[in-house]
Amino acid sequence: MFGSQVLETAIGLVLMFFVIALAASSIVEIYSRLLGKRAKDLEATVGAMLAGAQPDADITTALAAFKKTSIYETAEAAAGKTIFRRKKLPSYLSATAFSDAIAELLGGDGAIENLPEGLRKRLEPLVRETRSDLVGIKAGLERWFDETMARLEGAYKRWAIMWLVVAGLVIAVAANASTFDVAEKLWHDPVTRQAVAETASRVTAEEATTDEITTVAEATDQLTELGIPVGWDAAAKEEWTDWTTPWAWSWSQYGTIFGWVLTALLVMLGAPFWFDVLTMLASLRSAGTKPPTAPRDPSSATSSLARTGGEPGQPRATEASFETSLKTALGIPT
Repeated sequence: MFGSQVLETAIGLVLMFFVIALAASSIVEIYSRLLGKRAKDLEATVGAMLAGAQPDADITTALAAFKKTSIYETAEAAAGKTIFRRKKLPSYLSATAFSDAIAELLGGDGAIENLPEGLRKRLEPLVRETRSDLVGIKAGLERWFDETMARLEGAYKRWAIMWLVVAGLVIAVAANASTFDVAEKLWHDPVTRQAVAETASRVTAEEATTDEITTVAEATDQLTELGIPVGWDAAAKEEWTDWTTPWAWSWSQYGTIFGWVLTALLVMLGAPFWFDVLTMLASLRSAGTKPPTAPRDPSSATSSLARTGGEPGQPRATEASFETSLKTALGIPT
């Protein structure tokens, strides 16, 4: 019973983290698209690669020549236009496309000296190492691009995680999804706890996703529909009637705030992580409780032997009738 209570409470919490993480990820992705962050970061990074890392590097001029290549123009055309009919910047560029664009620049200028400073410094050692072999030069440029993009992706992930925590905190407060409060409600309410656990099993079994959650309101509604005990009921609203005087708050209110923050921090692990955990916990619940080993099973012969302190082969009084019946069945004189 106790093990089931712990497992079902954990399932309810993980389901809550999964839904909030999914909603927060969608909100952050929409925000990123509105800002055009990936495209702007790509343009700035390519510009820095071409112009060099010096403070006085002319990134605009370096990018101007790169953007005139047929490779970049094709990528820009494929990106389409905004709702205002303006050209979109490409959000991604392959290493092959980058090296082909540089090769096109080399063909147009005819000399490395005419290229931007950063690109020239990278090309000069490549030309020496490969003995002016074009395939070798392009391979070196592709490695350079891939390494730089890996660092850019790391920077984007750090930015996204920061905003994921912010979005998670907003959802946690709006839905009153405090980790501690929800855990307490699930722990003391077996009906709700079991219903949420059943819902989680269906979510994982049917591979149900909630990828349409794009607003805080939708996230709150989804949590409620799944039966998770969140929300601002009358008691919660009354507790926070006077929220402008922190010095007068109760320990319960401080616990709720800490629970909101904890929810937001756990959300940054991401929806895929929480879905995997949810699947694992749901499978454990459906498989039942693992049977105890013989020494831990009170009904086992091993436990009986340990309690009496006897050794195998030494009859005990409680087993006298069994021993007599066994000998009789085997034809052994008693």
